[in-house]
Amino acid sequence: MAKQSTVVRKHQIIEAAKTLITATGMESVTIDAIAEEVGLTEGAIYRHFTSKHQILSLLIDDIEEKLLKTLSSAQVPGESALENLERMLEAHLSNVEGQRAASFIVITQAMGFDGTGLSDRASSMFTHYLEFVKGILDSGVKEGSIRGDIDTDAAATSFLAMIQCTATLWALNDYSSPLAERRAQMWEIYKRGIAS
Repeated sequence: MAKQSTVVRKHQIIEAAKTLITATGMESVTIDAIAEEVGLTEGAIYRHFTSKHQILSLLIDDIEEKLLKTLSSAQVPGESALENLERMLEAHLSNVEGQRAASFIVITQAMGFDGTGLSDRASSMFTHYLEFVKGILDSGVKEGSIRGDIDTDAAATSFLAMIQCTATLWALNDYSSPLAERRAQMWEIYKRGIAS
């Protein structure tokens, strides 16, 4: 039972760090602030983590795991790469909307903290994401649904940029309009650029 309690507590601490970063920025995230957010003492935080850096690194790990799981679960075996990419866009934007762009805010903040290793960890996460999308694009080239002359590295980067920019602008505009309103238009523009 204690092991489950530790797992739950670690999750609460990581979520508290995400909440603080989203609300006030990376600079204000301290062990004391995390402890206050969770309702613990600093000593209790240190029983689960050795440092703030470890908490933030695990937060990025958690974001990556959820992000890749969202993309994987959006795939339907036997469907074309274009159909799967469209489903991935829809699932990803739904995830962004459900979390109020928290993951992208955290990653953007982490990338600004050079010297801590967090920017390297965020870069690694984006590399994994791009490799995943590129794999879908490559399969689309092979099946013929995606143009054979397409630069799949650039197309994967464009896919990520479409989501990143949408999430960032949405957050900057106080989450003012549903993301679904933009999704169909963005998909049509993207699809025209890559479809055979």
